Amino acid sequence: MKYLSLLFACVVFAACQHTGAKAGQGDRTPAASSEADTATWATYTGTIPCADCNGIMMELALHRQPELRFTLRETYQGKNQTFPSEGNYSIQHGTTADPGATVILLNPDKDKNLQRYFQQVDKNELKMLDGDMREIAGNNNYTLKKAL
Repeated sequence: MKYLSLLFACVVFAACQHTGAKAGQGDRTPAASSEADTATWATYTGTIPCADCNGIMMELALHRQPELRFTLRETYQGKNQTFPSEGNYSIQHGTTADPGATVILLNPDKDKNLQRYFQQVDKNELKMLDGDMREIAGNNNYTLKKAL
């Protein structure tokens, strides 16, 4: 009976620790996070221009733990082609145009042709940048909105 009571106390303690760690999870930024879980902290979606299709539907999920990882799905509309990718990302600070900007760099450890830059406009929006971390010229929409 003594061991059963001890086991019950351990289970209750572990459950309290687990639920306490999850509370308030939604208002954290990647830099402020210290919890060791694999939850997705943000998913962004949007349709960017395409030269030979109706647009590219992008879904970018950024994971914070145990390391900074991303998954990206690009679906070419009108062609029914989807290209998934995944890898690491890093958080950069500053661009030529905005020294205070926060930029997410996909694939920092890979060839420059495989890298993508997204500037954080606000907590609910990312804007795709060119390979030199500059805003893409023109009137086309290169933004991804945070999925709810």
